[in-house]
Amino acid sequence: MHSSTFHRGARLRNGALWMCALVFLLCGRAFGHDVQTSRTVVRFNPDSFELSVTMHGETVHSMIQAEAPQATLEPENFDTVRPLLQTFANNLYEVSAGGRRLSASRTDVTLDGDNLQFRLLYPRPADGPVRLTAIYLSRVAPGFVANVRVEGIEGRPPLNKLLNARDPSVEIASPSGAAEPGGAPGNLFLLFLRLGVEHILTGYDHLLFLLGLLIACRRFSTMALVITCFTLAHSVTLALAALNLFALSPRVVEPLIAASIVFVGVENLLRKDEPRWRWALTLAFGLVHGFGFAGALKEAGLGSAGESLLVPLFSFNLGVELGQVGVAAVVLPLLWKLRRWPSSERHGQIYISLFVALAGGYWLVQRLFF
Repeated sequence: MHSSTFHRGARLRNGALWMCALVFLLCGRAFGHDVQTSRTVVRFNPDSFELSVTMHGETVHSMIQAEAPQATLEPENFDTVRPLLQTFANNLYEVSAGGRRLSASRTDVTLDGDNLQFRLLYPRPADGPVRLTAIYLSRVAPGFVANVRVEGIEGRPPLNKLLNARDPSVEIASPSGAAEPGGAPGNLFLLFLRLGVEHILTGYDHLLFLLGLLIACRRFSTMALVITCFTLAHSVTLALAALNLFALSPRVVEPLIAASIVFVGVENLLRKDEPRWRWALTLAFGLVHGFGFAGALKEAGLGSAGESLLVPLFSFNLGVELGQVGVAAVVLPLLWKLRRWPSSERHGQIYISLFVALAGGYWLVQRLFF
């Protein structure tokens, strides 16, 4: 009996060590939501056109490390890295008009909280098409998206397009005419629906929180209630924040999201049975996660030019739910099958919950101190 207990304890310790290794391997580069998007406004003026690019400092830092390993983007030494950032800004987009490559006549860089803002000014071309290619998208994470908004085209409302590494270009047929069909689609519903799906699929902290909630559930009804409560809660705070009715700073929200993951993982480890009132816990923490979703919407440019928020807000939230349902459709059958194996039933929840708690702890330390 003693020998059996000893070997069981040894297996658990070895499993814990493997969980620690996985946490550092998989979570080391998992940042918060606001580094997964950038926002570019292309504005045509009477005698010029400009690109205003907003990008999270963490994204910029990761791309300039090769050229300047010691560079930091703190306010006190920002002037020393400004020349490097101006060079960086000039290489964000390849800009051409009528097939001729254009160079910026002026480049400005400013620091706004956690974000960097780049403003590039170009002479207004007499002919088209004007083509913008976001060459930096080949150097960022696969799930990164760039929201491009084109303004100032005579007789046309603002146009929007989401760019990624597979589709990095937008083309305007003529500065004084309509955009080329499909070049800069203005269907905000589809744009933000896609952004919502991509955000949840790359939101590893949200997915891990859900996994931690579901792994301890034994009944399908409990799982369905947990998913419903999470959806309702984050929909409420997403709407409140996006409509500027109530919001929390990302510096508060991101650590709270990580803390919610730690709490769920630790609770799973301490309780042997299905936790009661898990729906209430989900409802409370889901409110916090909703502010994280709202941060992604703000970074993508929602409401930056006074347009209606209802369609983007609805379609983004719908995209989040579709992505969440898709993940649940894959994960839930796997959890049911794993529970048919006695060894998985005994140790599976422990190992997964340990991983959830360690990953949440890693993100908590990262977001509080780094």
